[in-house]
Amino acid sequence: MDDGAPYETQRTVQRYLSQETRHNVLQVVLGHPAHLVSITEFDYYVPKSRSTIREQLGDLAEHDILAQYHHEPNADVRDIPADFWELTPFGVDLLAEYNYLRGLPIMRAAHDATHKTETVRRHEDAPRPALPEPVREALAYDEPTESDETVDASSVAELRAETFYADAAPADPAVLNEGADGDRTLDELFE
Repeated sequence: MDDGAPYETQRTVQRYLSQETRHNVLQVVLGHPAHLVSITEFDYYVPKSRSTIREQLGDLAEHDILAQYHHEPNADVRDIPADFWELTPFGVDLLAEYNYLRGLPIMRAAHDATHKTETVRRHEDAPRPALPEPVREALAYDEPTESDETVDASSVAELRAETFYADAAPADPAVLNEGADGDRTLDELFE
């Protein structure tokens, strides 16, 4: 057996996951508050055509990384999605193995900070099916609370006052020549 085979497999999987559109699709699923994403949401967040996104969703589904779920209660309701894409248990395990899950809080923060159209907000707020238990548990993390995010204004001002900027000019330029041969100009230093 070839000793390089496991490394080649890892390289192949990493190449597969990091393909631009697939990578963006996975990042959207990880960053979504419910981890269940409609095609309209993918279309908004992934800068590719809808057909390219659908092609990559199909490819990820063929590899059992993502699965499409139909939420029947939404089927007859206008302007909200009934079909959603989510990670499978295998997909979660694979992404965990390749350290994609470490970025969950960052992806969520980026998702929350992104401006959304009314349609995207409506799709994001639509009722969804429940995530399978192993997927839900793997994607759970301690989300920050309001109190965690508030910062005392005086502590920010104090931090700014104490911050040392290494590339900032000194308040008194004369200190640059301390211990030197007098007050030489910049041109004189490079003669």
